Amino acid sequence: MIPYQGVPYEPEPFLRSTSRIKIAKKYLHKQFLLRAHRQMRLEQAHLDTSQRILWVYAKRNFGDATMDMAGRALLKGLGMRVDLLALPSLVPLFNEDDVFGKVYGAPEEVDASRYDAILLSEYNLPSIRIKTRYFANLPYAGLFRYFNGPDRNQTCFSFASVNDVFSLGHDADTLAAISKPYLASKPATRESVRGLLPARPFIAIAAGGVDPDRTYNRWSEVIELLSKYDNAGAAKEIVVLGSDNGTQIAEQLCASAPANVRIRSLTGKLAFLQAREIVAHAELFVGADGGLMHVAHTTQTPSVSLFRHQEPPFLRLTEACRSIGLQGTGNVDTIPPAQLVGAVLRQLAARAPEAAPAAA
Repeated sequence: MIPYQGVPYEPEPFLRSTSRIKIAKKYLHKQFLLRAHRQMRLEQAHLDTSQRILWVYAKRNFGDATMDMAGRALLKGLGMRVDLLALPSLVPLFNEDDVFGKVYGAPEEVDASRYDAILLSEYNLPSIRIKTRYFANLPYAGLFRYFNGPDRNQTCFSFASVNDVFSLGHDADTLAAISKPYLASKPATRESVRGLLPARPFIAIAAGGVDPDRTYNRWSEVIELLSKYDNAGAAKEIVVLGSDNGTQIAEQLCASAPANVRIRSLTGKLAFLQAREIVAHAELFVGADGGLMHVAHTTQTPSVSLFRHQEPPFLRLTEACRSIGLQGTGNVDTIPPAQLVGAVLRQLAARAPEAAPAAA
């Protein structure tokens, strides 16, 4: 059970496919490790905002990290000292953060005497290993603690647990209204993409993907349909974002662009925070469930988000994301281009009365 009101999750599918014995064994194994290393006596239900905190995050996925640590936004402006220890691959994503002070990519870089307490995102085996080996004598608290299994809205969970652990006092309605993925960047990053921004309003789309089931391959159909709508000016200027795995798709889109649509590919050319700044200036972001989608949701730009049938949108999106979530009957390619175009047009129509977007 999730102990926080208003955090969406789906226990039934998990319980249907996973035995209670397996769940109990995982829980007992983690608790055994903590007991064996004499850590149970150091666990705290709450931490104080006056303490020097090292947040330990041991997962590697960019999208998960963006959601799981989103709740730190509640700590902004409180005068806290919070640093981050994460995997080296995540350091560039958080190195410009305005909540985390220092961002470490290896536990050997950390002087434990500089901290009063450890905050573990969850009690997974890598986190327990780091805690017991490098910070064995420091008190600690956990956000997700032993929670394992059922898919949940990680962003909402993060906000609710940070609110609880630091006794911030926000009610469930307030948290539901403000919860969204959170990132920050510095002026140099914002300035680095200024010359790449189109002169007229544009849409940013995310091409490619690591998971074939979450890689949309029908962009050319979508763009062809959008080109027929004269009242959707932003759809005539498209910037394609993504990593190297989206380059081939982007090249095909550029080569087959309708005569009245200009497409520019920036795939494989930008860091995540640079791509975020491009999205921050767009009228709309459109992309499938993945790291770039979650990064896009850290901006004020509305979006259309695509999900395969295993991932209900309500477990990935929040009200503050300002996103229309579309779910396929199978992989994301089962989402019809006409349905996607309809969502794009609705978002652009809602966007029209607003002022031009500014950098996040």
